[in-house]
Amino acid sequence: MLHLGDLDPQDDRYATQVVERLLQSALQAGASDIHVEKAMSGVHLRWRVDGCLIDLGNFPDGKSTHILGRIKALARLVTYRHDIPQEGRIVFTDRSLEARVGTLPTLHGERAVIRIVSQQANAWLPEQLGFPSSIIERLRSVLAQSSGVLLFTGPAGAGKTTTAYACLRHLSRQSAVTRSLVSLEDPIEAELPAVAQSQINPSVGYSWSDGLKAILRQDPEVMLVGEIRDAETAAIVFQAAMTGQLVISTMHARSASDAVRRLLDMQVPVHHLRSALDFLLCQRLVAAPCKTCDGGSSDQVNTCAQCDGKGFMGRAPQAELLPAIEGNLAAAIQAGAGSSEIEHAARLQGK
Repeated sequence: MLHLGDLDPQDDRYATQVVERLLQSALQAGASDIHVEKAMSGVHLRWRVDGCLIDLGNFPDGKSTHILGRIKALARLVTYRHDIPQEGRIVFTDRSLEARVGTLPTLHGERAVIRIVSQQANAWLPEQLGFPSSIIERLRSVLAQSSGVLLFTGPAGAGKTTTAYACLRHLSRQSAVTRSLVSLEDPIEAELPAVAQSQINPSVGYSWSDGLKAILRQDPEVMLVGEIRDAETAAIVFQAAMTGQLVISTMHARSASDAVRRLLDMQVPVHHLRSALDFLLCQRLVAAPCKTCDGGSSDQVNTCAQCDGKGFMGRAPQAELLPAIEGNLAAAIQAGAGSSEIEHAARLQGK
């Protein structure tokens, strides 16, 4: 856990020491996110481990230097602006930590969430993601194509970007010399070798729309579009796939059928879905049973040092792969069916 009791809030180095210890402790605990928000007295800290948000308690803020200010400085955000949301990245020079930072003004003061990029996941290839072999085989087959859309969906924190990065990393190792790889992200979460990565910046007028139009003029063969958020982005993604690019993207959705319904609501033509949507995966992360105490079924669960008596340790992916859009599934989509009808047709098709 986090121990800050030996630090002096009167010390000018207090905020720097707190943030350094907070980040290092979060790495040791395997935290994926750190929540920092102003409290009535001091700062309230929490972090998320294996999907569970853990309360660390309230801690004093520095008298002359402030914890949130130090986080914003590390993320290269505007430290004197507390009235607007901001996003940035923290990257240690030795690459021991990479994280994305988002701030939000709230009723009682500013809050920040630090999402830590797993250093292990930062080098993963598709076969290391933990998906069934049947999904990996189809994924690698689609990645070998010259065009089409690969869409990874799921709720927030489901590992969508990790999967998309693994695909692009696979392509950069397989064909970086012979294929032009370009990404548009908000923000760039990690550096990828042999990929031209671009980050949108609305504050200077560089929007998603501008970025998408610009990367299409960069002669790409493979595009990573960080997220499909609106109808304009969806239209450009599918138009690019229809004209010969391989496009990898992510989208928030509760299920594979819900993702299809969202695309239809974004006015993506049905014939574009049938012709270009070659791979749609809905994923989420669930708690993985602790291997030491056998998921809590053994007598030693309460004393298990590996999982702290929780019975689980780490997370594993669950995945739902949409079958080929044809037959009854294509007919349901063509008829404008809802998510439940699309799911029913997809399950029948997948048998």
